[in-house]
Amino acid sequence: MISFAPLLPWPLLAAAGIASLIAIIIALAARARGALWRIPGFALLFLILCGPSYVVQTRHGLPDIAVAVVDRSQSMAIGNRNAMAALSLKKLQADAAKIPNLEFRVVDAPPAADGGTPLFSALHDALADIPVAQLAGVIAITDGEISDAPKQRDPAPLTGLLTAQGEERDRELQLNAAPAYGLVGQSVQLGFTVVDHGGDDGGLVPVTVSVNGSEIWSQAVPAGVRTSVAVPVHAGAAIISVAAAPLAGEISQVNNQAAFTLNGVRKRLEVLLISGDPNQGERSWRVLLKSDPAVQLVHFTILRTPGEIMDALPSELALVPFPVQQLFDDDIGKFDLIILDQFNASGLLPPQYLTNIANHIEQGGALLVEVGPEFATDGSLAYTPLAPVLPAVPGAPGTVTQAFTPGITGLGARHPVTAGFAGVKLAPWFRQEIATPTAGDVLMQGVNNAPLLILAKSGKGRVGMLLSDQFWLWTRGGAEAGPALPLLRRCVHWLLNEPALEAEALTATIESGQLMVQRQTLSANYPGDATITTPSGQQLSLKLQQKTAGIYAASLPAGQPGVWRVVEGNLTTDAAEAAENAQEYQDLAATSQWLQPAASNIVWLGKNPAPALAPMLRRRYASAVTGTREVPLLPPLPAMLIALALLAAAWWRERG
Repeated sequence: MISFAPLLPWPLLAAAGIASLIAIIIALAARARGALWRIPGFALLFLILCGPSYVVQTRHGLPDIAVAVVDRSQSMAIGNRNAMAALSLKKLQADAAKIPNLEFRVVDAPPAADGGTPLFSALHDALADIPVAQLAGVIAITDGEISDAPKQRDPAPLTGLLTAQGEERDRELQLNAAPAYGLVGQSVQLGFTVVDHGGDDGGLVPVTVSVNGSEIWSQAVPAGVRTSVAVPVHAGAAIISVAAAPLAGEISQVNNQAAFTLNGVRKRLEVLLISGDPNQGERSWRVLLKSDPAVQLVHFTILRTPGEIMDALPSELALVPFPVQQLFDDDIGKFDLIILDQFNASGLLPPQYLTNIANHIEQGGALLVEVGPEFATDGSLAYTPLAPVLPAVPGAPGTVTQAFTPGITGLGARHPVTAGFAGVKLAPWFRQEIATPTAGDVLMQGVNNAPLLILAKSGKGRVGMLLSDQFWLWTRGGAEAGPALPLLRRCVHWLLNEPALEAEALTATIESGQLMVQRQTLSANYPGDATITTPSGQQLSLKLQQKTAGIYAASLPAGQPGVWRVVEGNLTTDAAEAAENAQEYQDLAATSQWLQPAASNIVWLGKNPAPALAPMLRRRYASAVTGTREVPLLPPLPAMLIALALLAAAWWRERG
């Protein structure tokens, strides 16, 4: 390399050079005899003043650097992608060890916190401290599903190693509308779209919609078109799952299904409470029902029957007539729960109205009956058209008046309504109606183990019967205190189909990466192993362990996002695990689409599992300067003597 160290400032040298050039031009124009000698003399003198020298550098060779960026996102766990990536990386590292003067670096590209796989962001961070002159090549080991691919190539060659046989197909089910809440008894609109990646949309795809594992809708829908389905809302939380049939040749079924939790809330709970006579238990009923702001309570107390003789004139009594027709004919269908408190039907309700109540229960209504001594009389509800829905009939000796301690039966110890009271010492009651059960489950017993609390199903509805009018004693406090309100509240919630109080139930939740399965049963025997279907379609068997009476539970790791289906016997339920990186699971098909604009070469590892490293590199042979030495091109003294000699020759020639 040549450098200059001028003896005069460059502007002054330029001026001198221009002056010399003008003098030479004038001499040549005048045909002066020494003009030709002046040209080399002035030129040599000008070069001497510029101070030219040759710079000699001492250099040290630098290694070439190759960078491999490895996709560590969740989609790489599909199939054997991670295994293919590990095999190819091992081969590249082995090749790098054999190539002289090459440094091989490996960079991991984790998924982004806000979704997607920022492969090139991780790569650019790794390249920040690598000089371009040393960068021999970049290798991206990925499935091709990246969220930040550049649209042009970098100076260094980029090779994409894709963990598949070739372009793949995948079917995705997208939830467009997934309501979190709905009013009980109404419907919400579920919206979804089936998208086929790596293929053309437009075909019909069978799709099923399930509520807590029970199918409610099934139909073939066109792919790529949004579809809406009306989903009925029930009390409590329900897992709504949507599943599309597999696509032929697709890489994974993990994203063929989606699920969400729909919480059913009641806008207003209509309750009809009818007390046959004024009694001390009325206050407990009102405290229970009025404590809930969502309850609209209609309460009537029968002060006199139509045939009852009173000592006062009717005008002096000023009693409100009992609205029989309005309640039991016109408005019977609007009540969610009917409570008959020591109700004597004799002479009060015509048979057709009791038939209306029975029909209402059969069609899905709820009835809670608390009986007293009237149950053993001719006016008992057991001898009316309401009898078919009642779970017991009067038995001998009828009304028993003596102290007894209510107890939880063995069945009641396994029933969610009363299991919490099992083993608890309860305060005594003093009156019970002896009855013979005809349906349902006896959860509590009293005198001589006679039934005290019975819960039963009738048609689509539910019925509860309390065979004593003494529960209010538990509300008095002190030594007579007992779980009156909690017991009644649980009975009411069971009658209203609260899912958490179902006697035969299978529930599944995912907590901290664990699938928690619980089986509630009234049977004293082991219900059976649960069958688990993972989001990828794999089936597992899970042995349940007894936790308490009637409760069996177990857990297993839930490492895959998506819908986990649990089946035990004839019960089915779903649990949904939300993906940490939902964007990563939208399209699982391996593709070269995003890498192609930036890559100089694409290799499918399914066809070439261990490609050689050398063809992926462009050797740079970079070096660093460790020292410099300058050698003058014109030694000052000899060059000056030659310049003066040339100028002297020009002067001598001009004299001659």
